[in-house]
Amino acid sequence: MKPTTQSLTTDTAIRNEANRVINALNHSSYPIEPIVAESVIESLQIVAESLDLSIAKTLNVRLIAIRNNIHVNQIQRSA
Repeated sequence: MKPTTQSLTTDTAIRNEANRVINALNHSSYPIEPIVAESVIESLQIVAESLDLSIAKTLNVRLIAIRNNIHVNQIQRSA
């Protein structure tokens, strides 16, 4: 899929939501359960895959890390 302004906006929105979940997962004062983070990231990944967005692969990596109790970093904006 050739990137369009709309797809870039959607990509950014999905990245921002994933980062909010990752922040909550790693927050010391009010962490969320990994299963909650896994569920949200998995949902975002399915949306990204259905729209054929590049962020889908990154979300898959984060999802695998969460499932394996590996520290998850924020998703950086692609160049």
